[in-house]
Amino acid sequence: MEKRVYRPFQISCGLREGYAQSSTVHTIEEAQTVVRQWIERRLNGGKKIVAGMITEGEFLYPMIEGGVISSQHEPAFRYQGVVREDANDDEAIEMLHDLAQELSAKLGQKRVHAAFGNTYFVVEQQ
Repeated sequence: MEKRVYRPFQISCGLREGYAQSSTVHTIEEAQTVVRQWIERRLNGGKKIVAGMITEGEFLYPMIEGGVISSQHEPAFRYQGVVREDANDDEAIEMLHDLAQELSAKLGQKRVHAAFGNTYFVVEQQ
């Protein structure tokens, strides 16, 4: 058995555009399509990619309006895997940032959360 350095990544992304309950909610299939198209575009351009697994879930978050505290939830997904040895850490972060921006734009997300090893960042739309 060959031992390798474990460099996990994950991207977490909601499927509801914005925060309003009446906003458009995308499907997990739409998210998969965005990731697949990103992979194909990068490979066709000679760039490296992160391959992984998509799992469905829900984001849970607090809401504070007018002093009233409540919580909300929305459908979400996580794309996770391990960065291959042929990509250095800077390349891995670039790939994840690029994919997070793509997901944000195509799925109408204000925030997309990404983690690589012990590094965490959020891509935010203005």
